[in-house]
Amino acid sequence: MKKCTCFAAGSLALLAGVSSADISYFNDFQSGSAGSEWSTSTVETAPLGGQRFLGQFSNQAVSLTLPGVQAGELVSLAFDFCAIRTWDGNASSLGPGPDVFSVQVSGGPLLLSSTFRVGNPELAGSMSFPQASGFANNPSRTGSVANNTLGYLWLGAVLDATWRMSFTFTAPGNGLTVNFGALGLQPADDESWALDNVSVQSTTVPGPSALALLGVGWIVVRRRQR
Repeated sequence: MKKCTCFAAGSLALLAGVSSADISYFNDFQSGSAGSEWSTSTVETAPLGGQRFLGQFSNQAVSLTLPGVQAGELVSLAFDFCAIRTWDGNASSLGPGPDVFSVQVSGGPLLLSSTFRVGNPELAGSMSFPQASGFANNPSRTGSVANNTLGYLWLGAVLDATWRMSFTFTAPGNGLTVNFGALGLQPADDESWALDNVSVQSTTVPGPSALALLGVGWIVVRRRQR
């Protein structure tokens, strides 16, 4: 009985070893530094509350590169997306747009491509998030977790919204690059964006041999128990 139990425990330990997080990354930019993993060093302090974030940006791409991520690993990405001032959401006869924010894994999946609107939800205008751009007409600020908290002014009023994003995907190759970007925005003093609380965790997916070993250990234990 003791040998069988030890065998199963060894199988579990092996599986735990190959499924532990290989890369664990987090940056809330409160140190004032973006780090060499980012394609930009732009870090700003919000006028209200002292929150620091990566930004502000306009119609441009910003990349995060983590060389330690390996092909086939399961990657969990989470971050706060801040839309600042007059994001217009979907294109309409009322004004400019569409204002699109996207997240693309280099050589891999497109995680997000949606329009966002920060205007008054009671006024006309819509956005596609959480659906893809061109596939929905949702009210302004749909899904936002914070509103008017950063202190950026438009016509004398604070105007911003923050969304908490999370995605899981398989790393397409050795070394991970995630590209964040926006399209359709007006000048940065009118429409801009920022990132905060960025976290990445990569986990090695157990191979067939590890799963088979665990299965054998479990069968042996069950037979001994009978």
